Amino acid sequence: MPIAARFHELRDRVVSAVDQVFAEPVRLSPMKAASADPDRAQVTIEAVLRTGEEKPTSTDGGSDRKWKAKIVAGQAELRIDRAKYPDVELKKGDKVRALSRPGDVVFEVLSVNGRDHTRLIVRLGQS
Repeated sequence: MPIAARFHELRDRVVSAVDQVFAEPVRLSPMKAASADPDRAQVTIEAVLRTGEEKPTSTDGGSDRKWKAKIVAGQAELRIDRAKYPDVELKKGDKVRALSRPGDVVFEVLSVNGRDHTRLIVRLGQS
């Protein structure tokens, strides 16, 4: 059994205090081949969801500059408290629905960073 470092209890209290102010309800929907994954249950949790401003960015490409593209540069990130939700598992392609925001706000999981010791950090894109 691993022994917790002296600061772990304080760290968990700080993360919990931040979540009390900034977390919002989100529903995590595991997906498999564009359908609900029958092996992983849908779950509603509270986590910190941050979205960036969506603004089109022009990109000129190629050595001859013959093509142009517009990219929506908005990003979103979900930060899940590992101490509170140790069993949450997300994969690329899963869906995240922001339940307390107006409209039907749904994101797709682009990547999951499980290396942070306080939070599961999930990068999100438009669904």
